[in-house]
Amino acid sequence: MPDAPHDLLIRGGTVLDGTGEPGVRADVAVRGDRIAAIGDLADARAEREIDATGRVVAPGFVDVHAHDDAAVISTPMDFKLMQGVTADIVGNCGAGIAPYVPERGLVPAIGMVLGETGEVTWRLFGEYMAAVEKSQPAVNVACLVPHGAVRYATIGMDTRAPDAAELAAMREHVREGMAAGAVGMSTGLIYPPGRFAQTEEIIECAKAAAAYGGVYVSHIRDEGEGLLEAVAEATRIGEEAGLPAQISHHKASGPSVYGRTNDSIAFIEARRAAGQDVTFDVYPYVAASTVLSAYISQREGADPDTVLLASVPSRPELEGKTLREAAEALDLPVDDAASAILRDDPGAVAVFFTMDEADVQRVISHEQCMIGSDGIPTPGGKPHPRLYGTFPRVLQKYVREERLLTLEEAVRKMTSLPARRFKLRERGELREGWYADIVVFDAERIEDVATYQEPRQYPAGIDCVIVNGRVAAENGRQTERHAGRLVRREA
Repeated sequence: MPDAPHDLLIRGGTVLDGTGEPGVRADVAVRGDRIAAIGDLADARAEREIDATGRVVAPGFVDVHAHDDAAVISTPMDFKLMQGVTADIVGNCGAGIAPYVPERGLVPAIGMVLGETGEVTWRLFGEYMAAVEKSQPAVNVACLVPHGAVRYATIGMDTRAPDAAELAAMREHVREGMAAGAVGMSTGLIYPPGRFAQTEEIIECAKAAAAYGGVYVSHIRDEGEGLLEAVAEATRIGEEAGLPAQISHHKASGPSVYGRTNDSIAFIEARRAAGQDVTFDVYPYVAASTVLSAYISQREGADPDTVLLASVPSRPELEGKTLREAAEALDLPVDDAASAILRDDPGAVAVFFTMDEADVQRVISHEQCMIGSDGIPTPGGKPHPRLYGTFPRVLQKYVREERLLTLEEAVRKMTSLPARRFKLRERGELREGWYADIVVFDAERIEDVATYQEPRQYPAGIDCVIVNGRVAAENGRQTERHAGRLVRREA
C-alpha cells in the first residue's frame, strides 16, 4: 500500500487524551513520529492497522522518578517499555554518572543503582546527555542534573561546606547541564555526599537551574520523624532559589510516623495556597528499595525481618532472603551480617517494608501527585517489583480493584501532569500534531504480575507500546530497541 497517507492507524479504541477528560471512541492515525489525526477515520488507510476494539488508547506513561541513568545507554529498557513507559526522567535523588572526574571515578556504589555503566566517555553533564542521544535509547529520556554527582566531582566525599570557588564550580556544573537541556536539578539528602550539604549550598546550586526554567526535585532529608521539617526544607529551597519544587516518592517511613502524610500534604497545600509551586510523586507499594547501607546509616527501629536483600552480587544465594535470614545463613549477628555483606558488596541493594497502605493511598489520590517507579535497574538479583510493574499496578489496584482513582485521573497522573511539570514539549497528551507516544491496553486485564521473589516479569494486559510513532512493544514482546530520543527541556 505505497500511497497510504498514514503509517499506522489504531482503530476503534477508547481514547483517553491524558488530560483527565472522559474517554471517547475514536481512531488515531500516525504519520512519521507524530499523531496525524484523531476521530472517525473510517475512510483512512495506513500501512498498518491495529484493532483496539475494547481497549484503551492513551499517551505513553512518563516515569518521573527513574534511576536508569546508565541503563538507558546499556540496556534495551524492556522493564520500562513493557509496562507502557515511553519517557524516563533520570538523574533523581542527586545520583548520577555525570559530571565525571576520572581521578575520582563514580560516586562509590553508584554502579549498582543506575545500571551497568560500561565505558565512561563523558566529563560534563552535557556530554553525558550527548552520549544518551547517540545511544538511541528504547524510550525517551529527560535528565535532571544530580547535585550529589556535582558535589562529588567538586569536593569528593568531604563532609564540609564548599568554599566560594568550589561553590562557584558546583553552580557552573548545574548551569552547564541546564544549558544542555536538562529539566532541573535533583538532590538525595540521605545519601552521601548529598547529605553533607547545608540548605544554603543547595539553594545556590538550585538558582542555576532556576535561571533556565528548571524544577527542583528532592529525595528529602528525612522521611521519618523529621518528615515535616524535611518537606519544609525542600519548599524553602524552591522558594528562595526561585523554581518549582517536587517532593520525590513522598511517604511516611516507619510505624512511628504512619499517618503523618496528613500533615505533610496539609503543609504542601498551604504552600500552594500561598502561591508556591510544589508537587510530589509516589510509587504504589508499601516497600521502598535502596542501598543496604541505608540500614546502617538510618536504621533507627528497623526490623531485620522487614529488610529483604535484592542484589548481592558476591552472595547471590542471599538474594530474596530477609536480613535476619541472611544473618542466620552467615551465622552472624544481624548488624555484623549487614557489615559483612557491605564489605564485599558496598552497593548491595535491599527492599525495606516501611510504609502503611493508608499513607500510600492518601498520597496517590491527591490531584497534584504523579507516578514514579523509583526502580533500581540492577543487572542481576531480585529488584523491587516496581521496576517492572509500577504503572500497571496503579491501573490494576487503585483504579480497577480499590476504585480509589478513576481511569481518566490515573492516566492523567502518568501522562500530561508529569509532561507539563518537566516541560516535555508536545508529549504527555494525545493531540494532533504531537509526538506519537502511545500505549494500548486492556483496562479489565492489565496487571502487575511482578513479585518480590520473582520480580522480572512483564505485566499482563498491555497490547502495544508506540514510541515516536514506532511500534516498540507488542503482545508481550519488545520489537524496537532504538525508538526513543533524548528529550531536552522546552525552552
